[in-house]
Amino acid sequence: MKHWWPEHVYQSKPYVALGVGAALALLSVVVSIVRGDWGLWALACGVGFGLVIYGAVILQLRREYRQRSKWARHDSEKDKTPRR
Repeated sequence: MKHWWPEHVYQSKPYVALGVGAALALLSVVVSIVRGDWGLWALACGVGFGLVIYGAVILQLRREYRQRSKWARHDSEKDKTPRR
């Protein structure tokens, strides 16, 4: 059974992932440089980059889907026009 998300939450999920991931990655790199030790901060950096990649992939997939569906709609509307 799929979980239903409200439209505004569904639309904002990749942007939130990009923002949180970028902030986590940047924060972990800065803290690691200041402390001079990577430790668990390396894991936080990896999770941050993973979130950035996830958000970017989702946005790209949505953009490509919209382009394809726009062309599919455009082509189907062309076929419906009466020919003389």
